[in-house]
Amino acid sequence: MARHDLPALVRQFLRFLLGSCLGLAVDLALFETGVRLGLTPGLANVASSACAVVVVFLFVTKYAFRAERTTTSFFLFVCWYALSIAFFSVFIQVLHDSSGWAPFVCKLVSLPLSFGANFVFSRFLFRPRGGAAPPVPVQARQDLDG
Repeated sequence: MARHDLPALVRQFLRFLLGSCLGLAVDLALFETGVRLGLTPGLANVASSACAVVVVFLFVTKYAFRAERTTTSFFLFVCWYALSIAFFSVFIQVLHDSSGWAPFVCKLVSLPLSFGANFVFSRFLFRPRGGAAPPVPVQARQDLDG
């Protein structure tokens, strides 16, 4: 990666973080609700995470990666997240069972790991295709055109 690409990567990362935080708000609220309604922590995580995936997809495709929303990209995004959710649901359940920690704490412990994995995958999925340069923002085009 060229040095001049770093600010763009940081902006992309921060926008992904914002979209993930929106999804996380949905996720945590539904997770806690599910546990209070009697679901196991692992099952509550499956339900809450599935809802959050849609929120994250809608936000990050538009604001973080400026990618076109296609049926294929949604399918691949959901498939990845399904694997990620399954893995981290088991992780949360095992952590809860082995540590005795509150389910919500176990969920919080899983977040940095899942965020990192999901950012890397999303960046790969929504990268520009065919060697084309990423779109230049309008203000940058105006600056280049003089």
